[in-house]
Amino acid sequence: MFTVDETVYTLKYNKQKLKTIELVTKTSVIGEMAKNNGVLPYPVLESLFSLALVEEATNTAVKQKEAEKMFETVIEENGLITVNAAIVQKLQDDMGFMFR
Repeated sequence: MFTVDETVYTLKYNKQKLKTIELVTKTSVIGEMAKNNGVLPYPVLESLFSLALVEEATNTAVKQKEAEKMFETVIEENGLITVNAAIVQKLQDDMGFMFR
């Protein structure tokens, strides 16, 4: 999904991670998507990224502080809208019930 320093990372979502992200951001992820035509606020994107990032080869979670730094690199290299679209797509893949 994303490559940083020659390591491939992906995002993995489940209900517990979503609950944590919504507690941290104090907002509903699906509510923000509906309100803003799928474009999420920067702090919500950062939380969705940093709390769900795993190294693809080992399926090892990345520490949140490290993932936050990587988020900055990823958005600068790929663009904010591209990262937003990738996060929304991954949410749809992992948690399709949110979109029905």
